[in-house]
Amino acid sequence: MRIDAEQGYGFKPGQLILAWTKEYVQLKPHSRLAARVEGKSSLARLGIGVHVTAPTIHAGFEGQIRLEMLNHGRLPVKLKPAMRICQLIFEQTVGTPVSGYRGRFSGQTPQRKG
Repeated sequence: MRIDAEQGYGFKPGQLILAWTKEYVQLKPHSRLAARVEGKSSLARLGIGVHVTAPTIHAGFEGQIRLEMLNHGRLPVKLKPAMRICQLIFEQTVGTPVSGYRGRFSGQTPQRKG
């Protein structure tokens, strides 16, 4: 679903939505980097969980990150395209992965779901 930039999206209390990051992430296996998706505290204070499960982005992952968002609050929250709702916390892995992430979500984008 496309969201009108002017109107935004009214994220209702108790609602679960799937969303995508605008950014395309490529964590090359030889870089020894992995990441975690963390929500912004400003939205957390409104009751918005930005990535409610499996926040780890494995070394070797490539694609846009799918977010499982849940409104735990009592009020609707207006979401707009390009709104800053999450951040990546990068972590260095101990060893270099042999092949990197090749799971079902590798290379995912909203148009091409892994």
